[in-house]
Amino acid sequence: MSARQPFVADLEAIRARARERMMDGAVTSAYKADRERVLEVLNEVLATEIVCVLRYKSHYYMATGIYKEPVAAEFLQHAAEEQGHADMICERITQLGGEPNLNPAGLAERSHSESRGRFATRPGQGRPCRRAHRHRDVLRNHPLVG
Repeated sequence: MSARQPFVADLEAIRARARERMMDGAVTSAYKADRERVLEVLNEVLATEIVCVLRYKSHYYMATGIYKEPVAAEFLQHAAEEQGHADMICERITQLGGEPNLNPAGLAERSHSESRGRFATRPGQGRPCRRAHRHRDVLRNHPLVG
C-alpha cells in the first residue's frame, strides 16, 4: 500500500494544477498561433459551412421527379452534417475567446464556397460545397489552429 502513496499524491497535485488553470481556457501561454488570424479564418470557414447548409436545404426542397425522395434525403443529410460542422466551428471560436460571426449580411462574401452557378441536382454529381471540406481538412491538420 505504501508504494501507491506517491502516485496518489502526484494525482492530487495534477488535479489541483488542472483546476487552477481551467479558467485560462483554450488560449494559454503555450498557444503560439496568431489568435486574431485564427478567429478570422474560422469565421470564414463558418460562413462557408452556413452557405453550404442553405444550399443543401435549397436542393432538399427543390428536388423533383421520380427520384425525389432519395435525392432529397441525401441533401437533407448533407445539410445536417454541414450544420454540425458549423456548430463545432462556433464552439472553437468561443473557446478561443472570439465571437462567431452569424450575421447574414455579407455571408456570401465571407464564404469560400465554389458553387456559385448551377447546383448539383442528383447525388453523385458533385457536392456543391467542396471548398468547405478543403477548409475543414486544412483546419483539422493545421498545427496552430487545432
